[in-house]
Amino acid sequence: MPLQPVPERLQPWTISLRDSQADGPAAAVYKIGSNRLVFIGAEHENENSSLTFQLIRGSYSNFQVNTVVVEGFPNSLGTNNPRLFDYVKKNSEIKDGFVSGGEVVPTVEGAQKIGAGVIGGEASDLDIKAEVLRQGFSPDDLLGFYVLRTIPQWIRERKLKDAGDPRLAPLIHTALEENRTDLSLSANVLSTYEDWAMWYLRTNGTPIGSGFTTEEAAPTADGPFDTNKIAYAVSKARSTFLHKLMVQRLNARESVMVVFGASHLVIQRPALDAALGAPCYLGTDMARAASRCR
Repeated sequence: MPLQPVPERLQPWTISLRDSQADGPAAAVYKIGSNRLVFIGAEHENENSSLTFQLIRGSYSNFQVNTVVVEGFPNSLGTNNPRLFDYVKKNSEIKDGFVSGGEVVPTVEGAQKIGAGVIGGEASDLDIKAEVLRQGFSPDDLLGFYVLRTIPQWIRERKLKDAGDPRLAPLIHTALEENRTDLSLSANVLSTYEDWAMWYLRTNGTPIGSGFTTEEAAPTADGPFDTNKIAYAVSKARSTFLHKLMVQRLNARESVMVVFGASHLVIQRPALDAALGAPCYLGTDMARAASRCR
């Protein structure tokens, strides 16, 4: 009998839930007959020696997987899309232990070495758009947040010192153009950096600058910022899609590895446990995980 997805069991990401979580990445492994689901809850990292990178490489050393699901790329690209591989190739250089492409680099490189297919784990932007607008948010809110959520990534990648960096404006301008196209929004939606900065001021009540915190882009259902409400609507649509995708791939009798941020694993756990049963391993020792999940 096929596994049944239960997206209604996805756990809302709240402040208390966030504060109760241990710091750092972790993995959950599920055993479904002869197949496995290895979910790496990553800490978004660029350090080659980080525990996140070790978990990813350790998973490949200890588990055979058919399909690898990565965060940040739409599933509509299909399997082994050149756009994803080109991104990894251009951002895979290790300089002083720093990998500009982050954890997607060892994830994709490991999949290529073992011949596993790589797919994006993201819902289409148009599906997310439809759901977020259905909940009453405006096109400005959606585009504004899509760009806002990239600021922490730019800071990690050392493209910015902080959100008061003068390099922010051209990055925002380019991101507005790209995301406006992806979301099929008209040219008059947040047309310029100045429009975006005014949207940010209206939404969070303060000018964009060095006081920006990554928490402003977090999908906390009860967060203190209005951008948290938009983030939560986007996150719920993303989580529902990812949950259904994992179950679909397992029903196709594949072993699957998923590399998404650690909060996604927390959000997914109740739904995965309901659909698949309890995990056979939780932790950071992938050799032990392979032993327990034989």
